[in-house]
Amino acid sequence: MASSRLVTLGRSLDKKDYSFSAYTGAMILAVTGLESFLNSIAYSFARNDSDFSYDEFEKMNIEEKLDYFLTNFNITLKKGERPYQTVKKAIKWRNSLAHSKPTYVEETEITPGDDIRKIPLQHITTRNKYPPYEKSVTEENADRFNRDIIQIITEITKFSGIDPRAKCTYDHK
Repeated sequence: MASSRLVTLGRSLDKKDYSFSAYTGAMILAVTGLESFLNSIAYSFARNDSDFSYDEFEKMNIEEKLDYFLTNFNITLKKGERPYQTVKKAIKWRNSLAHSKPTYVEETEITPGDDIRKIPLQHITTRNKYPPYEKSVTEENADRFNRDIIQIITEITKFSGIDPRAKCTYDHK
């Protein structure tokens, strides 16, 4: 829900620097929401399947976790198409954000309204295996990450019969 709201917020903002922040937040929340969802499903799964090792599951990366449940629940997604390709792109983007390395930017005057993604970048290390995350922060990617990840979460919930969302009741006396 928070990712969806940030996409909407980004669309409503006039200044690109603010929409950039909203789209970045939407994208990261979508990817972390997927991993959190998969971990929650695994926790529920572990309680019902004595052969399942939660400790081993925790060692998997996000894509391996997703593939585990797609296989286990016989959910067929074409790996060369959406939404699966979007998830791969989202995970790669998340890694570029989380594992970014320092970059050198030649002295450049930045004025309000400048698109920071167009500032010339020169990497100071060749060990950076991820592209700069900033270039992928767009309205299209934010919307696609959000929609496609929600689609996958919905499919897994439907096929697994497990809804990991918190449920509680409150009795006010």
